[in-house]
Amino acid sequence: MSFSIRFLDDEPLLYPFDDVKTPGAPGILVMGESKERFCSSLFQWSKQQYEAQWQRAIHVLLNESSKAALIVEYISPNAASHLEWWAMYREGETVYLQDHLLFYTQLKEPFSLDAPFASLRDRETISAEGQPISEWSVSLSEIQQFAGMIGV
Repeated sequence: MSFSIRFLDDEPLLYPFDDVKTPGAPGILVMGESKERFCSSLFQWSKQQYEAQWQRAIHVLLNESSKAALIVEYISPNAASHLEWWAMYREGETVYLQDHLLFYTQLKEPFSLDAPFASLRDRETISAEGQPISEWSVSLSEIQQFAGMIGV
């Protein structure tokens, strides 16, 4: 499979955050030949909440919108400055993924978990400094295959 996102349940929880009581769950996002590891803070969300958000994001991308995002680290605006998510942009039969930090103070409207993708910007391939933005691509069929495996 060339696309998947999951927690690494065979690895122990990590404690990489400023609060040594807050664990982080290690995970991996597979995009073709690339594998990007992440660590999801369990301060406010459980692993099950992240997984439910990933399912919802994939459903939205496949059925409702040409863009959605997989949140890999969520702490509310009341307790953090940003979240981390992998933006997914569907263009024809290809889905492009980009790692984004979403800074809450830079939003025109407050961030809402009821409509998280309202805060997702359109796909850009060149930064404000004129540099290429790192992105990965997978086929739409690979996302659909993964969606079938997780019951989306």
